Amino acid sequence: MTDYLNELETFWDEFAEEYEAIQQESIFPIAEELRDFLLAENLLPCQTFLDLAGGAGRYLSTLKAYVEKYDLVDLSAEMLKLAAAKSNSTVQLIKNDQKNFLSQIKQRYSIVFSAMNPALQTKEELLDFCQASHDWCLILRVITDEDQLFSPYEEINSDLLLNERYKAFLNELHIPYLTKKFAYTNYEEVTRDFFQEYFLEEFSPVELAKITEKTFGNKQQKMNQQSLVFELIYFHGPKTYNENGF
Repeated sequence: MTDYLNELETFWDEFAEEYEAIQQESIFPIAEELRDFLLAENLLPCQTFLDLAGGAGRYLSTLKAYVEKYDLVDLSAEMLKLAAAKSNSTVQLIKNDQKNFLSQIKQRYSIVFSAMNPALQTKEELLDFCQASHDWCLILRVITDEDQLFSPYEEINSDLLLNERYKAFLNELHIPYLTKKFAYTNYEEVTRDFFQEYFLEEFSPVELAKITEKTFGNKQQKMNQQSLVFELIYFHGPKTYNENGF
């Protein structure tokens, strides 16, 4: 394993419990709504399902009942320990990095699925992902994550644009695809003090005073609206592949 992969594994091992806590606290029912959509579209039930970079198994709990054999692959042993608590006899947990696993794959799955996968970046990685399926490929990512109070002063996360990159790759490869969006809205009160503390290291005192005044006026708290949109890209995996493409 390379130094980079060792560092990546260490990061996710150390972050695993906090990451799981964040997922458990999420009020957005994306796993349940994804399951319902896949059932409605007759993608589920299926025989074999690959959850690539499946982490602590956020989608495992809701999908495993509709899969005869569910393989979850992740680099982090600590993530897999958390996923084990959600597993049953149909689930196999596999510790491996994405590139190594896909290069050694001996079976193709009914469905290959990956959600918020930081290792799915290039066309080559997308091709390797596609080749693991003999039927459906599913990619799920957040494409919008913004709110009214904080987002105007934050840099846009480039990961929000990854689905557009995947679509461009698929278009270049002449692979037709479908999409489905899952949109959520949440409201919460934010205090003036919290807002200032949040941006304390980002702006000078003068700049922070200006944006605080612009945002809150003479109010001590304000309602903040958060918008979160997931997008699923789903398509049939290619039947054949060679070094020149599909």
